[in-house]
Amino acid sequence: MSKVKFDKFAQEANEFINELSEELGHPESQEQTLIALRSVMHAIRDRITIAESFNVLAQLPLLLKGIYVEDWKYHEKPNKIRSLEEFKSDIKSRQEKYGETRFDWSLSTEEIVSRMIGKLRKYLDEGQLRHIEDQLPAEVKPLLHEM
Repeated sequence: MSKVKFDKFAQEANEFINELSEELGHPESQEQTLIALRSVMHAIRDRITIAESFNVLAQLPLLLKGIYVEDWKYHEKPNKIRSLEEFKSDIKSRQEKYGETRFDWSLSTEEIVSRMIGKLRKYLDEGQLRHIEDQLPAEVKPLLHEM
């Protein structure tokens, strides 16, 4: 891969994170935004089937693919998250694992997830989002449509 092409990928990823930080109301907090994005993406990734994850990966740009697959371990069956509270708890524990313990934004976890999914809609088509939705608990599904 040429340096010019890599620089283009890096610029696209930086623009995405900057836009997402802005969307979350903290344009100066790109590192926190990246941790939150990774936490949300990993919580969803580990809840859906591996086949569905490959479909998600096919639609993401290169550097978001890297975030998605970071620390990914193959499991025969997806995580058993049965409620919105379990989903939020999973995200919060991942944020702590990735080094974010002061996530004190005024937005609720539900709003943060919705806004992140809203930004990811730039890459994921409606059919893909429906496939993801089909594998999430009923209480979590509305988060894919709020933005």
